[in-house]
Amino acid sequence: MFNTTRMGLRKSLLAWMLVFMQFVLIGLIVLTSPLFSLKLWVICSIMLGIALGLYSIYTIRIGNFNITPDVSPHGQMVASGPYRILRHPMYTAILITIWPMVAGHFSYLRLAFAILLTLVLIVKLHIEEGYLKKAFIPYMEYTRNTYKLIPFIW
Repeated sequence: MFNTTRMGLRKSLLAWMLVFMQFVLIGLIVLTSPLFSLKLWVICSIMLGIALGLYSIYTIRIGNFNITPDVSPHGQMVASGPYRILRHPMYTAILITIWPMVAGHFSYLRLAFAILLTLVLIVKLHIEEGYLKKAFIPYMEYTRNTYKLIPFIW
């Protein structure tokens, strides 16, 4: 029992560490952006990312939403809305928002933040997929018909 509790604590700590890193990196990218002089195409991509994120949250419902990669205790599998195409549309929304902000006002430091954020999201989604496969029997079939993060690519 002690090992199980310890392993659960490690998984929980890792999950919260990933969430913390995700928000710190997003914050660093936003804080180093010239928010009042963004290019139009960057503003459009930010709006698209925010719209996808809000649509994803609306589709999954707040009670089913979890900030960590863990499955909510009373969670239900969702395969409608943006989840028909993408398994992790909220992560895609973050990337749609962040990468143009970096490209529109480039620096190597901001590029490093964006690469680290992308890696954190990939690690987080792999952990989350492991939990979802255990929690929902139909999830394996769902993974065969959807993309992880980038439509029509991966």
